Amino acid sequence: MPRGKECRCICPSCKTPLIARQGNIKEWHFAHASRSVYLKTEKECSFSFYVSVRMMARQVIRGQLEIIVPAYEDAIAEYIERYDGYISVPFTIAEQQKISLTNISVEKMFLGIPVDIVGKVGDFSFIIYFCHPGREIPEVLYNPLGKRCGIISISLESTAMLFSKAKSEKHSYQKYLQDFLANDLDSKRWLFHPRFLKSKDEAKQRLREKKKELEKKFDNPKKEVSRRRDDSQNDEIYSNLISEKSSKKLANYQCVICNVSWKNWDQGANICPKCGEHLYVSFKGNVENKT
Repeated sequence: MPRGKECRCICPSCKTPLIARQGNIKEWHFAHASRSVYLKTEKECSFSFYVSVRMMARQVIRGQLEIIVPAYEDAIAEYIERYDGYISVPFTIAEQQKISLTNISVEKMFLGIPVDIVGKVGDFSFIIYFCHPGREIPEVLYNPLGKRCGIISISLESTAMLFSKAKSEKHSYQKYLQDFLANDLDSKRWLFHPRFLKSKDEAKQRLREKKKELEKKFDNPKKEVSRRRDDSQNDEIYSNLISEKSSKKLANYQCVICNVSWKNWDQGANICPKCGEHLYVSFKGNVENKT
């Protein structure tokens, strides 16, 4: 980038021309060309810091760049009236990964708008757009029709705190910025991925299958009702059995012939487990409940 006024940069906040200061001692930065105008607009000019960072970021990215990009995930949903609710299918377009950009160009025109970085990842173009207060993401970057490319945005809002830390620790702004661009995931967001439409179509197919399964349950209620009825009857039988059993008391019995003792719930209908007779069975009283 040309130095001084030759950079032809304009402050997006106060519209004052900027000077690109690219010395050998201080970190490269931008300054307002007119000191008198700057003094008048100092409080109003809130974007000049981000313009400086954006220009510095373009400078630290040269030749080749390795950056970590976040996973790209989405979901589709459909409201089912009979179900009275939504069914959804999440899908993943790309996993988190490290990519290498080659053939990098800075401040290029793409789809008729200026973008910050254009490079190559394999056979695909890869575009980076820096955003910050006063610089919104153009709508065309969300849907670049017919383009084999990947597009991410990198928000520069957190660099103010980053540079404050670098200053307090007396470290290089450029080093902190390089690390931020390469490794910070929270600041990055996918705007477009070449596999998005294919991944979405596959998710739509899974959604249709999920919808059919759900509708099948509603279209075959008899089987479900029968199952619930059987479960209900079993529950009732079990409840009656427990109720009947709990209404009785466990009793002690003894066969006076065999001299065998045992316990049973059914008073008056017991058979000796040894001789098989009930005529000589003697009731010895209920078992004491210790609970």
